[in-house]
Amino acid sequence: MQDQVVTALGALFERVRRRGGAPLADHDPAFPSPAELLPAHAGKVAWQPWRRPEPAGFDNVATALAMPVHAALPAFFGHYFAGNLPVCFKGLFLTLLQPWNQEDFERLQQNQIGHQLMLRKLGLPASWFLASCRDEQRLVTLDNASGEVLLERLGKGPIGVLAPDLATFLQRLEPC
Repeated sequence: MQDQVVTALGALFERVRRRGGAPLADHDPAFPSPAELLPAHAGKVAWQPWRRPEPAGFDNVATALAMPVHAALPAFFGHYFAGNLPVCFKGLFLTLLQPWNQEDFERLQQNQIGHQLMLRKLGLPASWFLASCRDEQRLVTLDNASGEVLLERLGKGPIGVLAPDLATFLQRLEPC
């Protein structure tokens, strides 16, 4: 499953590149990324996905929460440094999240822990955020038990299933 997610994510990066060349991200010289290319213009930097030599894991998150982490999560967030991607899924405009550098990856892990603690407090099932929606009250998540990709209302739980697994979801995304 992990290999399918990594392959599907790499294919999505390639679709983005073919559609419009190197994507742009806000440039902050104090927050560099190995994904950065030469600064493009007006505070923006072009980037390309940078494959980590050694994938990062989520064992520390699993330990902190005393719960298993679905294998698709480290496959999705642990193999690349990249910018966030504007994508479409069946008419739904999303921003697919990716860590920009190691510091951003660690912040992402902390935010995932905070998300889990909020879900526990609300008595909702465990899920991991993957993407934000234009409507800030909705997000795309990975169900920790089933591995399904869900559309959720923040603090309210699942609205519906978008895909049976993360690899399938990534294959169905289109660059916007």
